[in-house]
Amino acid sequence: MWATFSLIFAITSFGLATALVSNATSDVTSVGHAVQDLNTTVSFYHNVLGLQVLTQDSQPVTNEAYSLLTNTSATALYRTAKIQIPNQEWPLVLTQYYNVSTTTVKQREQDPAAPGLTLTVKNATAINAVLREISAPTVNGQPVPNATAEGTTSTVWVYDPDGYMIELVQRSGASDYFTVPPPTITDGPGMEYIIRGQLDLTMRNISQALTFYAGILSLNITSGFEPLIGPGQYEQVGAIGSVFNISSTVYWAAATGNCDPTTRCEYYEYDDPTRVTIAYPAAYPGIGMTTYAVKNLDTVLRQIRGVGLTIVTRGGSPVVVDGARSIVVRDPSGYLVRLDENYCV
Repeated sequence: MWATFSLIFAITSFGLATALVSNATSDVTSVGHAVQDLNTTVSFYHNVLGLQVLTQDSQPVTNEAYSLLTNTSATALYRTAKIQIPNQEWPLVLTQYYNVSTTTVKQREQDPAAPGLTLTVKNATAINAVLREISAPTVNGQPVPNATAEGTTSTVWVYDPDGYMIELVQRSGASDYFTVPPPTITDGPGMEYIIRGQLDLTMRNISQALTFYAGILSLNITSGFEPLIGPGQYEQVGAIGSVFNISSTVYWAAATGNCDPTTRCEYYEYDDPTRVTIAYPAAYPGIGMTTYAVKNLDTVLRQIRGVGLTIVTRGGSPVVVDGARSIVVRDPSGYLVRLDENYCV
């Protein structure tokens, strides 16, 4: 929305005075969320946003290992689809859970553990017209606006069919991509409107983003969001708060950088007295999960256990899913993170 180093952090934000040094290297391998109805959500991303469908299950299947991984009922069934995000190595993974009691969670930008998927668009006028045509619900409750002229920054935040937040932003130039190179743009399939993805996540406080994502997962992020806000600074959100229905007087802070060489990640903190942590089971529609490939899962897990973070996977130990040792944990704000062991990272 609004850019590799070794470090040692005192994890005081976790209630511990533990110092960590991480040698792990991580890459994003998928981003996704649970859905209420797979066909409906796939239709939104494919038929409305113009993205390509890589795979889509026709029938629900059992998956005992995935049930253990996500701590879901042993009787659960699953249908999954993968959506290609242009210029990213990772897909959007959508999963419908069957035989599981769920509630759809409509998230807000100020809520800790609320993710956002930013999609850079070729032409905001074109995509905004499509969104208005389907009466896409916006995060701020206002109609989808007319976009500003091509070559200027223009943004709108909407909900997908599962209450998952998406930002559709037109960039004003190469410098607006911050810490990643500008994308390759074609008129081929999947690039009718969308040309790149970016990951956003709201934390309870910014130090948690640094201690977990930089300190444990070794992502290349640092405090601040130049030139908007400096390291360790808190400023009022001002007029931009209207985009998310956040009061202009709420204070915010940021940590930004790269999840991998082509993926920008932005982490936010909003000191909004109304904020509510979005920490629900993986099966709840709209609840997101990001998967990272890590070089040494056992090393990462020792650090995660050392700071007292929640391990979601039943039994608390990795399980083998799709040929890789995997585990699901909650980051310090409660967001679901899947870790897959990959010695080649």
